[in-house]
Amino acid sequence: MKFGVFFLLEQPEWKSQEAVYRDVLGQAAFAEELGFDAVWLAEHHFSEYGICPSMAVLAGALAQRTRRISLGTAVAILPFNHPVRTAEEWAMVDVLSEGRLDFGVGRGYQPAEYAGFGLAMNESRGRFDEALEIIKRCWTQERVTFEGNYYRVHDLAVLPKPHQKPHPPIRIACVSPDTFERVARRGERFLSAPSITPLPLMKAAYDTYRRIWLDSGHSTAGLEIPALYFTHVGEDDDGTRRDTERSLMWYFRIIARVIADSRDPEKVPEAYRFYAKAKSHLETASYDFLSREVALFGDPQRVIDRIQLIREELGLTSLIAWMNFGGLEDDKVRGSMRRLAEKVIPRFR
Repeated sequence: MKFGVFFLLEQPEWKSQEAVYRDVLGQAAFAEELGFDAVWLAEHHFSEYGICPSMAVLAGALAQRTRRISLGTAVAILPFNHPVRTAEEWAMVDVLSEGRLDFGVGRGYQPAEYAGFGLAMNESRGRFDEALEIIKRCWTQERVTFEGNYYRVHDLAVLPKPHQKPHPPIRIACVSPDTFERVARRGERFLSAPSITPLPLMKAAYDTYRRIWLDSGHSTAGLEIPALYFTHVGEDDDGTRRDTERSLMWYFRIIARVIADSRDPEKVPEAYRFYAKAKSHLETASYDFLSREVALFGDPQRVIDRIQLIREELGLTSLIAWMNFGGLEDDKVRGSMRRLAEKVIPRFR
């Protein structure tokens, strides 16, 4: 198994924005020192849910502070930026990092973000599909021409080109079941977050992805099954709760607020009805339920047992550990990272 660390860059009321960025830069370098395989970043706008509007800026800084670890996006929200600019910026990151970019992309899901950019959510899939096609062409063609419903590009020479050939690996964010099916059929890799969904509900989606991937004739060797989980390795269960309860519950209060405008699926765009259904569950989730059924929390042996369970249930090949969540203090994050690296990961290498 591979192991990465994830950063959403939340800013709760007890943490300054300067501290948010400082902690991420330091912890990402620490992850490389500890032997993690990847750092993953997330893009968000207009709220304390995440204050990383430009992942390319942050990834460029990390490219100069690290030498080995891969730099992943989880995810770049394609409808929010012109695809030519997106292609230019991330090719530059790939060059600066000497080929360490792992490019995860998605449509975004927060109504306030779409409203802030003056975009209609019901256009998200069309904008996403066109943007991704343009980005691939920018990375692989000497000159690019494209005529779509949302974007038009005429005979552009787009530079720089990525260090990786033909281009960096591309992963598609999957949450709703139909997206898993579409991505698997096309032979594309995915990113997903069972961290906000109980294991039995995600197993069906992961099984569907694996079945359609293989039925579509894609190689077994190319099949990758990653998952993102809240993770905290404490010295004991009581200490884990003391360290994490405030931060975890802060996060779930915020995600319940931003995930959808309504709990009624009929009041949101059809492609986003999954989020409306999830809203009420997120609003009522308790710490006991989350730490027992959703997160990887506890002493090293408990975390080992949980990872073993989800590896068997989901066929996991890569764990993305969300260790800096909800403004958790830097020393607590680093202690958990060290225990994961020294006491848990060796069991799965």
